[in-house]
Amino acid sequence: MYPRKNYIDKALAVLTSGGDSQGMNAAVRAVVRVCLQFGINVYLVKEGYSGLIKGEELIQKATWYDVSFILGQGGTSIGTKRCMEFKTKEGRLKAVKNMITLGISNLVVIGGDGSLTGAHIFRQEWPNIIKELREKNEISQESSVKYSHLNLVGIVGSIDNDFSGTDMTIGADTALHRILEAVDAITSTASSHKRTFIMEVMGRTCGYLAIKSALMCEADYLFIREWPQTMDWPERLCNSVNEARNLGKRLNIIIVSEGAIDEKGNAITSEDVKTVLVDRLQQDAKVTVLGHVQRGGNPSAFDRVLATRMGAHAVFYILEATNTSESVVVCLRSNKIVKLSLMECVENTLEVGKAIERKDFKTALELRGRGFKQNLDTYKNIIGISFCQENANGKITLILNVGGSSNGINALTYSIVRNTIASGNRVFGSKFGIEGFIEGEVVELFWASVIGWLDRGGVKLGITRIIPDDRMLEIMAEKMALFKIGSCILAGGHEALHTAIAMYENRSKYDAFCIPIVVIPVTYSNNLPGTDFSLGADTALNQVIKLCDIIRQSAEGHRPRVFVVEVLGGNCGYLTTMAALSCGADASYIKEEKFNLLDILHCIKILAEKFSTKKITRGLVLRSQLANENYTTDLISRVLSEEGKDWFTTRAITLGNIATGGVPSPFDRSFALKLGQMACEWIRNLQSQCSGKVMSPGSAVMIGLKKSSYKFTLLDDIKNDFPTSRPDETADLWWLKLRALGKMFEDPNYWKQFTDA
Repeated sequence: MYPRKNYIDKALAVLTSGGDSQGMNAAVRAVVRVCLQFGINVYLVKEGYSGLIKGEELIQKATWYDVSFILGQGGTSIGTKRCMEFKTKEGRLKAVKNMITLGISNLVVIGGDGSLTGAHIFRQEWPNIIKELREKNEISQESSVKYSHLNLVGIVGSIDNDFSGTDMTIGADTALHRILEAVDAITSTASSHKRTFIMEVMGRTCGYLAIKSALMCEADYLFIREWPQTMDWPERLCNSVNEARNLGKRLNIIIVSEGAIDEKGNAITSEDVKTVLVDRLQQDAKVTVLGHVQRGGNPSAFDRVLATRMGAHAVFYILEATNTSESVVVCLRSNKIVKLSLMECVENTLEVGKAIERKDFKTALELRGRGFKQNLDTYKNIIGISFCQENANGKITLILNVGGSSNGINALTYSIVRNTIASGNRVFGSKFGIEGFIEGEVVELFWASVIGWLDRGGVKLGITRIIPDDRMLEIMAEKMALFKIGSCILAGGHEALHTAIAMYENRSKYDAFCIPIVVIPVTYSNNLPGTDFSLGADTALNQVIKLCDIIRQSAEGHRPRVFVVEVLGGNCGYLTTMAALSCGADASYIKEEKFNLLDILHCIKILAEKFSTKKITRGLVLRSQLANENYTTDLISRVLSEEGKDWFTTRAITLGNIATGGVPSPFDRSFALKLGQMACEWIRNLQSQCSGKVMSPGSAVMIGLKKSSYKFTLLDDIKNDFPTSRPDETADLWWLKLRALGKMFEDPNYWKQFTDA
């Protein structure tokens, strides 16, 4: 959906309003640069609606370079303010007159439900205000006709993720990063002193942040508004904490949403929770109120990309709009950007609060959406201490890690162990993958075995890239029979998939392989068929953008400098493409998109033009690891150094495996929990349907996330199209479709080649 012409006669204003959220700057940048690609005059409105009313220097025409280097900044560079005057008729009259004076009749508002509701009312009143201004002779007849209709698009910026209609709001993912960073930091001191920490997180009207953070930090208790506590919650809280300590935990984490209540509607505060623990258990309990820390810091990779996509599509929707168009809001649905009725979404959002007010908590939970309820159910099932009884007679699931180290695999193991034991079965783990299994290095994992694994990087069980040959397969079959393995989960990348296919194809030779087999995609390269995302890719992407931010910052104060950075990913350009969008790279090169010397020279031309403005002093060019065997990172750097020496210096950097380190991101922790849960449910269902050995193609699968649904793909369907990488067809690679969008932010004149033609 990219327009094919210029829109010189249009003018658009963008503002941020209400509470700030990380990623707002990325959305503002996207709106400005996409407008400029199409020749649209675009204005930055400072200080929210207040800027519309005051006008003058608070409404400034934007240039390409006004939004340089704001992509990775938190908050909003154009300011935000709650404006009571905008709620008055006089205030809105001033705002319309200021906009008409500048020829603006298109508006993009980035904010929460309150800000977007105000924008919708503003759009509804626009015709009457135009009429009144004309009657007062404050605008001309020509202007009253030309600007008779306001085109309005809303973008939801809210860390609470409390807006109906969109899967995620801008800022929510980053807020989770901040919360988990704080919890991860606190666990070390909590463990040292055997303390309990009560973490109060934002969410006055929505428990999203609380429930997601509780899931991802293995919180021992959770208080949220949508799941009100029964009146005996103090007893249940104490029992939960005691049982956790009896299992060997040296610390306890309690998550309290600031809007938490009991079933009678009484508020439950973090101090109330502390009082219970101190008085009844004599616990060394501490309260930490995160407050606005959750709004701070640089936006995550997810929020940068989401905001960029939303900002660009907001402009596309403005260009589509007519005088009869209603106000719309940009939403994320199943990893696609869509437009929905602004007022319908606002009304549905308000319905949740109304349901809670009348104590209809079941309806409130349903209105939050399927994902919210699933997160709550998952928390109850795999965190709850009451499910920890082991069953010595249960069926045994084997975990095999096969491939390279990738973050999130410990969280996946945690999920598999907890879900399997909760169903009355057992889990064995192989130390160091195939190699360890052949040597008999197998351990049983219990409920308490995986305490603290959720936030751990690396691979606690160990992992190797060894793919079994015929002799190894024979020994594996013997070991599986010896350990009475009833199902097998293989976690990893290409190596795990090859191993699972080999086991499936050798079922006729070895009965031990006639068991449910499921592959879970774990690779930072995100290069497996059958899934849009692989576990570990989000963590790696966040590591890449952090490193690129640091690299680019290091050039500040020096003469103009361009960094050519090599990004991991093998034959897959996912990390490079998404990092380029997230970091605002000036160019990016991947294997899936052919490039040559002319493309590199064009990059030099663009860089030279940017540096000649004196407004840009730093450049960034990304190259995927195996993008081209001849145009290496070193060669590209040398060409830039020689041909661009009159404008900038060049440095080449290879990120290497440092980009795969660190702790797993919130997305990967959540993804791991869900993948483990789905795999265990699939095994349990299959085992309930048939006893003994299984031979059908439907008993050997790979689980993947396609759009917003988890899909099980038969290994029988994958094996023929899986020689070394993804199938040659790239039409289904959703991220590859973002390449054109990325180029619109790299080259100020990118779209001219289409309009001139």
